[in-house]
Amino acid sequence: MPCSSFYTELIRRVYAEQTVAGSPYLHRAMRQLRGVELRIVKSRREIPQHDLNSHTLFVGSPRGKTVTRCPGSRGQLCCNYITVDLYLGCTLGCRYCIMESYLNFAPLTVYLEPERSIERLQELARRNGDRTIRAGTGEVGDSLLLDPLFRLSETFITALAAFPNVHFELKTKTHFVDHLLDVEPKGGAVIGFSVNPPACIEAWEPRASSLSQRLQAARKVLAAGYRLAFHLDPVFFSRNWEDDYLRLVDSLSEFPSERIAWISLGTMRYTPELKEKLGEQPFLYEEFVPCRDGKFRYPQKIRSPMYRRLYEELAGRLSAPIYLCMESPAVWRGVFGRVPGKIERIRDIFTNARSV
Repeated sequence: MPCSSFYTELIRRVYAEQTVAGSPYLHRAMRQLRGVELRIVKSRREIPQHDLNSHTLFVGSPRGKTVTRCPGSRGQLCCNYITVDLYLGCTLGCRYCIMESYLNFAPLTVYLEPERSIERLQELARRNGDRTIRAGTGEVGDSLLLDPLFRLSETFITALAAFPNVHFELKTKTHFVDHLLDVEPKGGAVIGFSVNPPACIEAWEPRASSLSQRLQAARKVLAAGYRLAFHLDPVFFSRNWEDDYLRLVDSLSEFPSERIAWISLGTMRYTPELKEKLGEQPFLYEEFVPCRDGKFRYPQKIRSPMYRRLYEELAGRLSAPIYLCMESPAVWRGVFGRVPGKIERIRDIFTNARSV
């Protein structure tokens, strides 16, 4: 678990809605945030303008649906991941982060009352007993950045452990896993690490954990009984991309295939809105083309061979399921020779859950 000084430097103010003022999750977090003032408000609209920044933490009750299907992207094949809004926002500073284009509320946000989301996932599990339910909290924020404070993930893991068709994933670019090691039962919980070569991490993920820290954390959770996932996303094209990423594959191949739930691949992509916020990033000087969903990607003549090379290398070393994130049927056919519904190894991943 990260030391308390990490959080006291990161978080300078905490605002909590009256509805969660008595929450044990909030009290647990505040015990570790020594010296940080807690202010109770009726709603986030009461937060002063000067506190609308990434050093402010807002803790509240969720509004509306908290469990939804990944929105996908027009013209691209979606793996039908189920997302849980729990931690919103991130301070890791990744210079390509697509959240910059659609999260417009500055403070880091934590939604308490996890029981609502858990009950919904349990209901989905019962309705889809013949199907795989893949769900996770890493869609709009890093799953583990704030979790050592609130320990919300532990509640999900234990409550979903009785459902063998549920694979609940915590996706992270941190190494903050120590608070999860002794959680029992673990059920089908998966700890997923987004990974990139060290040079990419240093250049584009300035406040995230190093690759060695993430892989060491992966070894810890593996030894504790969790399954792993690895996400090579986004993969950056460069003159030396192949050497850099094949060295990364070397590192991943040290992990036992049977304990890896899945591996995803995705190349760098961005929306027009995000490009305006990215500024003069060197990776934007590569060639990108607009796709049907409005996002810009490397041309197929570049990204399809990249995927194919990575897939061949990964599949030659690991027998874990490998899939592409938000890619077109044409790219799937160019890499795998067919679309995911025709690939037995990953068919379950791409099967829709009923009644989401």
